[in-house]
Amino acid sequence: MKKKFLAILAKCEAVVVCRASPSQKGQVVDMIKESEPDAVTLAIGDGANDVNMIQKAHVGIGIFGKEGY
Repeated sequence: MKKKFLAILAKCEAVVVCRASPSQKGQVVDMIKESEPDAVTLAIGDGANDVNMIQKAHVGIGIFGKEGY
């Protein structure tokens, strides 16, 4: 299943990961970095559940706002 997932990701210019656990979001970044060494990863998140993904990406952006208001 991982090979099929990576084959789909390789055809995408951008990937949006939602409704996934923090570790799953980080795993997607790791898989892309391992399978496409020349690719530069960017992760943008707005909550604590995005920290793992943001830290693993080449470029990580955390958005601060009034979540829930």
